[in-house]
Amino acid sequence: MSITVELVDIDFLKPLELVFNSHFNNLEKMILDNGYIVKPIIADKNTGTILDGSHRYAFLVKNGYLTAPVHFVDYLSDNIRLGTKLKHRFLVDDDISLTKDECIKRAEEGNLLPPRTTRHFFSFRKKDFIVKLSELGKGYPKDIGFLLFEHSVNYELEHNINYIKELDEEVDVIVNYLAELNETKRYIQEQIVLIKETKEVAFFPGKFHPPHLGHLKTILKIMPAYNKVIVGISGDIPDDPMITQDEVFSTLEEFFDRYENIEIQMFSGRLIDKPDTTGLPLFDVVISGNPAVLAWANSINIKNQHVDRSLGELSSSYIRKI
Repeated sequence: MSITVELVDIDFLKPLELVFNSHFNNLEKMILDNGYIVKPIIADKNTGTILDGSHRYAFLVKNGYLTAPVHFVDYLSDNIRLGTKLKHRFLVDDDISLTKDECIKRAEEGNLLPPRTTRHFFSFRKKDFIVKLSELGKGYPKDIGFLLFEHSVNYELEHNINYIKELDEEVDVIVNYLAELNETKRYIQEQIVLIKETKEVAFFPGKFHPPHLGHLKTILKIMPAYNKVIVGISGDIPDDPMITQDEVFSTLEEFFDRYENIEIQMFSGRLIDKPDTTGLPLFDVVISGNPAVLAWANSINIKNQHVDRSLGELSSSYIRKI
């Protein structure tokens, strides 16, 4: 999801949380020194409730700016989640005491929460979107006492220390989650290996004098169903040859070189004259569109399967005749 930022009338926005004094003062100095705001405020498009950027909002109000850079979202969408701890990004438990409706009500009534009470999780990454202060319009400075949280410096310091602990807690959750993902990945990889092992090795014999597009299309058509397809080039050379067995081998090997589960092999003699599979590669099933080949396989109790020859292509014998 891409972030769109628009300049919004500051009066439309409604704060949800109070702000820390020291944090605010440090942020104010940084923004004034830079002359720009780095990240937009994130707010509900329907109510103006601020979900992220309370301190930036306080800065704009205090310094009299008329507009604010805002990325609007639909707060009630399932794509936005509410928590009270960072770990709630991944884990949902019973200690989430707030609801979205309560947050909206507090913002509308001005009954603000303490700083960093909420944790809002979005379906997008919060990216930098620099907006110069000169683009925001300037009015008169305002008192922001209603936004400041009354506390001691030690309280804010302790809060920051606890927030770092919360970050560490989230890191632990992420590490455990990654370990779970890696375990799932390992399991699926094992399943892939086992599934491949159960897939049969197919033997697709033929003269291929010469190889043509129909052969290639048929082989590619059956390939996904088998662990490996062995293309067997018969030594039964036609009476009207136009290519040697070695040349057939080179042609097919060059074409299928990119496919890991297609293997090209040559065998001597005429397949249907063989009394058994001696001299042939190891395979589980014969695939062919030639009735004579399927009859041979049945005669010696070899598993076989008929495949329709790719239509619309010239046959090898017709090519030789031409």
